[in-house]
Amino acid sequence: MPKRIALALFDITSLLASACLVVLVATPQAHAYVDPSVMTYTIQAVAGVAVALSAVLGVALRRTRKALFRVFKIDENANKIVDPVVHAVNRYSPEAESELEKADLAAIADKSRLMHGPEPRKLKWSQRLLRAFIGCSFLVLTVFIASPLEIISSGTSSLDFGYFDALPIVVCGGLIAIAVLSVLLSCLPGRLFDIALTIIVAIGLACYVQTLFLNGPLPAADGTTLNLMKYKSITVISTAAWIFIIGGLLVLNAKKKPLGRTLILTLSVGLIVVQSVSLISISVDNAKDEGDANPSNVLVTTKGEFEVSAENNVIVFVLDFFDTRLMNEVLAEYPDTLNEFTGFTYYENSVGSMIPTRYGLPALLSGEVPREGDTYYEYLSARYERGTFIEDISAQGYDIGLYTTSNYLIPSESKFPAYVDNIVEVGHLELNAPALLSILAKVSLYRESPWILKPLFWFNTDDINNNAISSDMSPYTFDDAKFAETLRSEGLSTSDSEKSFQFIHLNGAHSPYTLDAEGNEANDETDKITQARGSLAMVSDYFKQLKEMGLYDDAFIIVTSDHGDFHLVNGPLPEPVSPIFLVKPRETAEEAAQPFKTSQVPTGHIDFNSTVIDAVGGDTSKYGPTVFEIDEGERPRYYWTTDSDGKNDVLLRQYVISGHVLDIDNWELTGDDIEVPPPSN
Repeated sequence: MPKRIALALFDITSLLASACLVVLVATPQAHAYVDPSVMTYTIQAVAGVAVALSAVLGVALRRTRKALFRVFKIDENANKIVDPVVHAVNRYSPEAESELEKADLAAIADKSRLMHGPEPRKLKWSQRLLRAFIGCSFLVLTVFIASPLEIISSGTSSLDFGYFDALPIVVCGGLIAIAVLSVLLSCLPGRLFDIALTIIVAIGLACYVQTLFLNGPLPAADGTTLNLMKYKSITVISTAAWIFIIGGLLVLNAKKKPLGRTLILTLSVGLIVVQSVSLISISVDNAKDEGDANPSNVLVTTKGEFEVSAENNVIVFVLDFFDTRLMNEVLAEYPDTLNEFTGFTYYENSVGSMIPTRYGLPALLSGEVPREGDTYYEYLSARYERGTFIEDISAQGYDIGLYTTSNYLIPSESKFPAYVDNIVEVGHLELNAPALLSILAKVSLYRESPWILKPLFWFNTDDINNNAISSDMSPYTFDDAKFAETLRSEGLSTSDSEKSFQFIHLNGAHSPYTLDAEGNEANDETDKITQARGSLAMVSDYFKQLKEMGLYDDAFIIVTSDHGDFHLVNGPLPEPVSPIFLVKPRETAEEAAQPFKTSQVPTGHIDFNSTVIDAVGGDTSKYGPTVFEIDEGERPRYYWTTDSDGKNDVLLRQYVISGHVLDIDNWELTGDDIEVPPPSN
């Protein structure tokens, strides 16, 4: 037995050495949302090299293996069918007839063995346990260890925790799962064990093939639901691949059991080695990134989310994806939707700043868009350093509540805890291990499962953050239904603050459409119009409570969007994009009771920061005019869009809008584009 173990170790070491020759990890570019389709190129590279080098290494490894057989004095032909020793028979000898009869019988027996194969030996419990351990290790490693760690590694910019925060939890959970499954599987008798082990390995192999070859079109987890009607071809191909893999291995196990057993073990060990090498590479790469990054993290909490000042309030609602065209559709069909928006002016000719949210929201919070001569990374690194919007609000004595996710505050997030009450700096986050493992299992099954089953495991990036952090500090997440429920059940309350600035970023009109028209969580997915009405109903409830508290009239309120409705394309915009922009100044009771009015003043996010700074009593000289200082007529406004290749940003395009924003003919490219560097390898 020790000699056989030594040979097995030699085989594994040979495979590992081959894999290590090409540990070249191509780390995907981090995005604002988790990308479940990502898979390290190391796995593909190692698999390719294993094939390419087999011809070269095969001879050498075979010779080395033969030498080990001689050293250990192991009969290489043991338990094999080999040709017997050939010798001549003297037909005249007395024994000739007997010897020929024996030879005929031996030939018949050999033919039978060749046709039917050797009888598979009955496995002992220890042998079943070892095989079960190998097969279960392959499945668990593929689906519940490698998969979530790859996803976390590629999506650290969108998550509230880091790779090494999750690593020990994922690995420990995986090891426990391997141990439990191995013991349970090994308790199955004979043929049932073989079938169960075959199914486990077949599922693991199908998951591996699914992720490596069949997940290309899978969208990022940005909240958009997965509509299989858009992916008919890949769904059919994926289903067929799974049937072929699982069915093929089961048939092979039934017809050629010894071969099936050998193939299962070989596949399992080989892919365990390949994925282990890949994970080591990922860990090394993340260790480098962690060493280069700011060791401090920030957490955006729900502290003070429903608190307002009894004296002075400036409130900003940012309803994600809410476009002026959508607002006009809603008002045309449901004209009473904005009944609670008394005292507001609805600016229908509104231009945003940048798309998508990862650029648009920081532009709102910093007042910064790319400057002439900026490279992509120069702008990203400088936007919060150049912009002093939050600091200027704080300087006027306002307590600030900023409710969005921390990934929109990068790369200068460490500056916010000094000015924002609900953002805290934490050195190391404590994660809720059971909850984290549960959501990561769902995320992994979404990635690894065939397309036809993916909707069962659908998730968005916020689901991971919601379940990850174990702390007294509740992280802020996009959950409009929960926001509405808490607002209605607990209501607004007044804080000790004399001056309060609240910036509340909600899902708004962004998919998934989970709200009904009253702002409650719907049983089934609704539609964009219903989602928009529900979002406005939620904000209306907020206003009702302000009115009941006697704080509405004197409150300064803006309701806008981060960018409006768009779809990432690789080329010019096919349609105009216009975020909603509604403003209510501080007013008398009579003014604040008037129905909302519509204005065609050419405004938008260009005037957002100056309008807010003016509302808090600050100096607007460096921000420009407020929305109230703009006259009707033509006014050039600039907007940055983003070209995408489907996975990565490739170009920032600048437009100038000279007339009404809703007429695409008034949009003209300036040519001042900024190239986005490709993902670093």
